[in-house]
Amino acid sequence: MNNKMEYEIKNDMTVVYFFGEIDSHNVVSYRNKLNMILALNDNDVLFDFQQTSFIDSAGIGLVLGRYQQLVKEERNLSVCHLSKTAYKVFELSGLFEIIDYIKEVKV
Repeated sequence: MNNKMEYEIKNDMTVVYFFGEIDSHNVVSYRNKLNMILALNDNDVLFDFQQTSFIDSAGIGLVLGRYQQLVKEERNLSVCHLSKTAYKVFELSGLFEIIDYIKEVKV
């Protein structure tokens, strides 16, 4: 599976889909693309990890950085479709204290 990121606007929400791995090799590229995507509108954001096979600490940093950016803009960030392993990483890192995990996506 190729590592890539795509997005679409659904019901006034920006949904970002991650494919493959999110790691130190591609996180800078993703950060730059996300900055451009998030500047296009003032929607809340949903990160969909259904097609993500791996996320490391750089990927967690990417999520946290976008959360901090969105909070300053009074916008919300949610995540969905985490694998069991990724869910555990988010849980242990405390991200669920500040970011919503959506179990049933309705966008």
